[in-house]
Amino acid sequence: FADEASPDIDGQIVAMKRNELQGVEIRGVDGQNISDISLEKAKEVKEKFDKAGLIVWSIGSPIGKIDIDGDISAHFEKLRHTLEIANILGAKNIRLFSFYIPNDKNPDDYTDKVVELVKRMTEICKSYGVNACHENEKGIYGDTAERCLDIHKNIPELSAVFDPANFVQCGEDTLKAW
Repeated sequence: FADEASPDIDGQIVAMKRNELQGVEIRGVDGQNISDISLEKAKEVKEKFDKAGLIVWSIGSPIGKIDIDGDISAHFEKLRHTLEIANILGAKNIRLFSFYIPNDKNPDDYTDKVVELVKRMTEICKSYGVNACHENEKGIYGDTAERCLDIHKNIPELSAVFDPANFVQCGEDTLKAW
């Protein structure tokens, strides 16, 4: 995530070049999340990266970081927009999440709904030629190793992003989770 070096694209490019990095998982663009930029802005970013000899290998999206009982159809439109951005940037991967579960509810009661929604997201990604990658994250359905495993057993075409710090925040043994 080059946005941790600078919120603006020009600063990110400088940091990447300084550190001899060729590719980025793009998340922040000039103070906006990658999923919120226009297609025109994505084309500008692509041009800057091309001139710098850099690539975007993945999209660090917030897709799936909404309440599972929220406006899913609007969120899926945001996914499609983000995938258009991915195609403009040449990114072959996108990071996704498995929805916030209400605090007063048992996440296991939402397994079928999560699997259905994440599977639909994965299929939409595939239709754009982009690989869907699920990240474990505190507070979402897939915040424990057991539930992440359940997601991946039900959706084998879904790739995984392993974030050990997120498992630590959830009290998980990261070695066992691995």
